[in-house]
Amino acid sequence: MKQYSLKGLQELIKASDEYSTLASDKQIEINDKCNWFVTRFIQGLAFNDKQKDKPEDYYINISSEELKKYLGTRDYQVIINLLTTIEVIKKNNKYSKGKFSKSFAMTNKSLKMDEVVVNVYSKAFAKRLTDIKEKAFYEAIKDPLIKKILDNTAKLIIVEQDSYYKSEISNLTDEEMDNEIDPDKKIKEKKQQYYRYKTFYDEFKSLNGITSPLEVFKNKIYQTPTIAKSGRIYHTVSSIPRYIRKSMRAYGGHYLWEVDMRAAQPTLLMLEWLKTILKDNSLNALGSEFILCKNLILTGGIYDYIKNNSTYFSTKQYQNLKKEVLQAFYEPNLTSSRNEELKTLFPNFMGWLNKVKTKNYKIASHLGQSLEANIFVEAYKNLPEDMFSLIIHDSILCLEQDTNSIKQNLIDRTRELFHILKNENLDNLFKISIVSIKNEDLIQVKNERLLNEYLKTQNYL
Repeated sequence: MKQYSLKGLQELIKASDEYSTLASDKQIEINDKCNWFVTRFIQGLAFNDKQKDKPEDYYINISSEELKKYLGTRDYQVIINLLTTIEVIKKNNKYSKGKFSKSFAMTNKSLKMDEVVVNVYSKAFAKRLTDIKEKAFYEAIKDPLIKKILDNTAKLIIVEQDSYYKSEISNLTDEEMDNEIDPDKKIKEKKQQYYRYKTFYDEFKSLNGITSPLEVFKNKIYQTPTIAKSGRIYHTVSSIPRYIRKSMRAYGGHYLWEVDMRAAQPTLLMLEWLKTILKDNSLNALGSEFILCKNLILTGGIYDYIKNNSTYFSTKQYQNLKKEVLQAFYEPNLTSSRNEELKTLFPNFMGWLNKVKTKNYKIASHLGQSLEANIFVEAYKNLPEDMFSLIIHDSILCLEQDTNSIKQNLIDRTRELFHILKNENLDNLFKISIVSIKNEDLIQVKNERLLNEYLKTQNYL
């Protein structure tokens, strides 16, 4: 059994006053338990993008119940005090009973220490971790949906080539360079991104020979699937960066494909608005915008329309345009530049959406995610058990041979929820595309990287 640790952490622990008073077998156990705490942080950081700007301010809520379960009733305070004393973690003592627990964060000191993988040397602690994991696994698979996700995750492998994701994050884009105010900050973000990607890549590579869902579940990077209030499902594969996902294949080496909805969140919110118009009998007054939005939905052209008809969005690259549009949808600021720009394009739709956000701006994102789950989660549940598939929020991963049947399943579910689309051709609303990088492209990436490395050694670059 393995965990994460930090390079130099063991020496810091050994030098502490708390450690020196312990018996030798207890020292081994305490060291393993300190590494569990570090692993918990690395898992949290890997699965969350909030740490990009200030990882030292990224606090993780860990309840006393969880700490007692993993570290023991007597030891958990010892571990916290020890790691706090040697300035590896810092603690926020604020909590609210029944709402949120005390939280912890890594210090600037520990964030500068390299991540390493270490063994669990204490037999007692290894057994405790195994027992907890196995109990959690058998509890989790009682839910057929979660069992399905776990079974299919176990069928994934990762290609023996890390050049692809490395090449994708090694350089800044032209837009990043043009708009960059603080180059050092961008470099720091890239470094954080690199280690995040490396963590995912290394862990999945270690699972290439494993097909048991239980063994995958036990892995130190694995995230137990959770179902949010919106119905959205979060799990390890849904949290993996797309460049790592592109390095993945289904067992047997089959390429991964996906079926996803074009401009999913804008589409679903517009559809909900269209449904509201029909319900309120206000079609005559809003006819032109109604027809515009419906046509954009059917053609999958919402983002293209925004880019081509807006001065504000016209210079944005696709990913940044998409990001800003979603920010305008879900942010509390109803008068931001991007919100005002969208109001000129879709005055009645944005008026409705901003009204939805009046009491609580989070209602809009919850609505969008609920609509998404109502289509994708329900469609996913209906897929055959022997078909390889994984739900990734507004898309479904699968094999090429199953793409058309999954697409039809999603179309049927969308028509079921939105009767306005009952007789419409929804072929352009969903698209089919390959996810895995092809063998020939991998070879090209590898050769380009090797060439660049050679040129650097020869002082050509």
